[in-house]
Amino acid sequence: MLANRHAGGGRFGRQLKQWSATLVANALSTYALDTVSTAAGVLLAASGLLLGVGWGALLVLLGASYVVWGYGLSSSLDANWRLLTSTGTSTSALSKLAYELTARSSQGTRRFLAASGYVLFELVKESPYYLAAFGLAFASETVTAEQAMIFLAGANLGAAAYEGALGWSTRSMLRRTRPTGYASFDQGWSPRQYLASYYGSVEEDERETIAFFSAAARQMPADEPALVFGAGPTLHHVFLMAERASELHIGDYLSSNLDEISRWIGQEAGAHDWRPFVAYTLQCEGAVALGRAAIAERERLTRHKISALMDVDIRKEWPLGASHRLYGTVLSAYCVDSATSDIEVWRLYMTRVAQMVRPGGTLLVAALGRTHRYFVGDNAFPSPCLDEADLRALLLGFFRQADLTVHDVDVPGCAVHGYTRIILAAGHNRL
Repeated sequence: MLANRHAGGGRFGRQLKQWSATLVANALSTYALDTVSTAAGVLLAASGLLLGVGWGALLVLLGASYVVWGYGLSSSLDANWRLLTSTGTSTSALSKLAYELTARSSQGTRRFLAASGYVLFELVKESPYYLAAFGLAFASETVTAEQAMIFLAGANLGAAAYEGALGWSTRSMLRRTRPTGYASFDQGWSPRQYLASYYGSVEEDERETIAFFSAAARQMPADEPALVFGAGPTLHHVFLMAERASELHIGDYLSSNLDEISRWIGQEAGAHDWRPFVAYTLQCEGAVALGRAAIAERERLTRHKISALMDVDIRKEWPLGASHRLYGTVLSAYCVDSATSDIEVWRLYMTRVAQMVRPGGTLLVAALGRTHRYFVGDNAFPSPCLDEADLRALLLGFFRQADLTVHDVDVPGCAVHGYTRIILAAGHNRL
């Protein structure tokens, strides 16, 4: 319970920092946009270049200025979405609010409403130009309606330049900061905190993952050892393999993670309670009996089948150490994508995992989608911002298209952890 409170406090602190950064960025952005737009409008009107060109030409110019403004705005909208999904911050408080209020909506809905909030706020910021331009034209003899329209066209062009520059600078900032600022697995990783943060109940991402893996496991080769690579301190993906595998080998880089698994195998006091995950696994498998006896039997079977806990290191050419063994089934969930923020390094590591599957075997993979990080308490850990196409392209080097399934799944309820998409893949009959 203490760990859960700590995790909750970490999320609150993170949200407070995100909102503080958003409000400051919102204020600075508003000031900068007003300054640039006003200066551009005044300069164009004062230049006198467009005086006397006629109302028709001015209307065309004004219309064109809105098109250019829309193009610049599209750059900012794209960058704002990247900023929201990567850091939880925005240069628009209204966009950030829409993003937070739609945490349980689909990815498409969430992006549309966040963009709508951004555009609405930009339009609100545009309104003073109209009031100032036409108000002066109406109340003053020194400012004509013609000059007011020229001013608005100039202001729109200035706003377009500002939005384009903001979008470019935001994307550049994200590219520069992406590889840094991550906690160390060797020093900053806490298995107990991770279990408390993510596995107190079966959350949305794991409901999708376990259901997908349970269906795919029906095609895995039976009666031979299976490998769970990069299990962390968890067992929730192991239960679904227990009936078909002759043995279960579990590997992880951190001995502290394997120690947590050992505690569960030994039924020690304080070991994590995986029974909700066992129950959900049985449900996904279509079991008739879902009571305590059925759960206890699957736990007993899993303990019996786990025959090896192995130290592994994906950074090495042979991640299993001296063993070059191949397996009929390899399951690796949220492992390789959590080891690096560099997509090229991810490709190398993922290739090594796929190479552990014997010809004709099965590979089950889960990864975070479209995020640069995920959080455990206040610590951020890396992710290479994968897309479905990235995983599919790599696995097509090992499996035929007809034998490969890759799904991109929205999990908006996981936004508090730093991601809202996962990618699930199953390949059978490795080439």
